Amino acid sequence: MRKNLVDKLYVDKENHEYLMENYLEGSRFKLFSNVFFGKMGAMTRANWLVLLFCLPAFAALFYTYYLSIQYAAYTPFSGNLGIGYPIVNNAEEIYSALIYKNNMFRALLLVPCIIIGFVGLSGAFNVIKYEALGIDVKVIKTFFKGVKNNAVTHIWLGLINSLLFLLLSFAIQGFGVPNLHLAIKIIAIIISSVLLALSAIMSMYIMTQTALYDIPLGKMIKNSFRFTFAFILQNVIILVFSCVPVALLFVMNANYFLQIIVIMICAMLGFSYIICVWTIYNHYVYSLLFSAAIEAKSDKKKRKRNKGEAKGKGEKVK
Repeated sequence: MRKNLVDKLYVDKENHEYLMENYLEGSRFKLFSNVFFGKMGAMTRANWLVLLFCLPAFAALFYTYYLSIQYAAYTPFSGNLGIGYPIVNNAEEIYSALIYKNNMFRALLLVPCIIIGFVGLSGAFNVIKYEALGIDVKVIKTFFKGVKNNAVTHIWLGLINSLLFLLLSFAIQGFGVPNLHLAIKIIAIIISSVLLALSAIMSMYIMTQTALYDIPLGKMIKNSFRFTFAFILQNVIILVFSCVPVALLFVMNANYFLQIIVIMICAMLGFSYIICVWTIYNHYVYSLLFSAAIEAKSDKKKRKRNKGEAKGKGEKVK
């Protein structure tokens, strides 16, 4: 399996050798600790820059939340409480329809916002790449250099992931459609969730390759697809581990004070934490498999050259 995977990989030899020459020694957990906790200032600045690209998403969420409050305030839930108050027999149905409409509007509104957010990730991945290599950089300059060089790839990734998010949103809202069978609703949610998770894993591989290597997008997609399924268990574990900030927001939902603290921490370091986890992990995968692929291709060329030389010598003897 590993040999078959190595033979199919497309490698940027020059930049990979740069990675291997500059990569710090030690375990990946130690490296993560050194980068994330040891470079806290750079992590915070990179995270704030990503948040700038997430402002449209925050605005969309705030606007749709405001609409939901309006619907709750103006929808009549009771009968005739006073003179002239209209009697509405289907008030709950009206409110449910309005909330359904608002949720769909929010999902559609987030599609371009997610794409813009992915453009911001291109800068953060570029910054944390250098930090993982032990190279101190000017965060703002390096961030926007990453945006300039890799924005197009991240726009495509943002579009794909936002559409899959939209699909999941439609599947979740499908529970409000009475005519659909329950089994169909559950299957739709499972399929859309799995597709979004696989797309997120592939996207992480593509984004780390984009930041580090000079590989055509089509080749990167093929590499990432193979990495995603060759290490599916490890990838799922890393995905869960990287989602700790999001999970904390839900866990701390019952305690308002703790939730505020978690929100502040996520605002300062949430995106940097996720990017750092995937950068360190993906670099580890690349150091193993790309090095093996380069060595295998080198051996293949050497064998081919030796075979050609041997054949030439045989012809001279004849």
